[in-house]
Amino acid sequence: MATNSIGGSTALDRLRRRYETTEKKCPACGYVDDGANWTSRTDGRQVVYRHVCPSCGAGREHTFRLG
Repeated sequence: MATNSIGGSTALDRLRRRYETTEKKCPACGYVDDGANWTSRTDGRQVVYRHVCPSCGAGREHTFRLG
């Protein structure tokens, strides 16, 4: 049986957590968001991860097509 040393319930959860820990600095204004809460949504064909800077309101997205 394989084990997962990274943690998280799914690969998509782990990817969101990666964004939350590595992409904290806003490219638009330079603000470092230590909370860096990324949201995710899916329509079954793609997954979109999104973050909005609490300082300037700039949005960032990463989109992955499934299947």
